[in-house]
Amino acid sequence: MNQQGYVIEIVDKKTAKMKMQRHSACAACGKCQTLSSESKEILVEVDNTIGAKKGDHVEVNMENVNVLKATALAYIVPLIFLMIGTMGSYFILEKLNALQGMTLEVVSGIIGIALMLISYVILKRNDNKFRESKKFIPTIVRILD
Repeated sequence: MNQQGYVIEIVDKKTAKMKMQRHSACAACGKCQTLSSESKEILVEVDNTIGAKKGDHVEVNMENVNVLKATALAYIVPLIFLMIGTMGSYFILEKLNALQGMTLEVVSGIIGIALMLISYVILKRNDNKFRESKKFIPTIVRILD
């Protein structure tokens, strides 16, 4: 997936921040910052191994497979935690006859939400590993005129 934008900041020797238009496939995975809630522009950290400078108009690339993997991490993993927490606790508590009626469903829902929040904490703690792997970070492939 290729996109264009402008380098607005040099973070370090190999990383830059750029401003670009939000792509429809990008949606709101959480890996970039929107400038405002209604803005179509986003700020994203990119791999700057070619040495682009502040103000340069650049083209970035991220493999489609990695875009799908990032989307799965951001959306599907928490959904799986939510479903396992809710359904798993429901069936376990039901078998144990620990709770009855509406209370069983409420407690199962709370456990599901708690597990989903735990998945977000796990993903956030591993964010540095994702950055270091450079697998989920777009790469500047060329400087445009």
